[in-house]
Amino acid sequence: MTCCEHLDDAIERGAFYFGAKHRIDDGRIVNDISTEYFIKAASSRGFDYYGVNYCPFCGRALSVGLWQAEKKK
Repeated sequence: MTCCEHLDDAIERGAFYFGAKHRIDDGRIVNDISTEYFIKAASSRGFDYYGVNYCPFCGRALSVGLWQAEKKK
């Protein structure tokens, strides 16, 4: 479930990771945001994963908790 085709393209190209935190095994999670969407950036130790709550392309809420809170409004 993605919010826009720009995010779909970024996931397909490998710039974003969509999935569970515990499945990330080729790098480290840099911040402590509870989300399923991560920006994937190359680093000297593999990859750095930055969790994001909002889509950088369209601004919609990405994480399940925020999406449900926005839906209730």
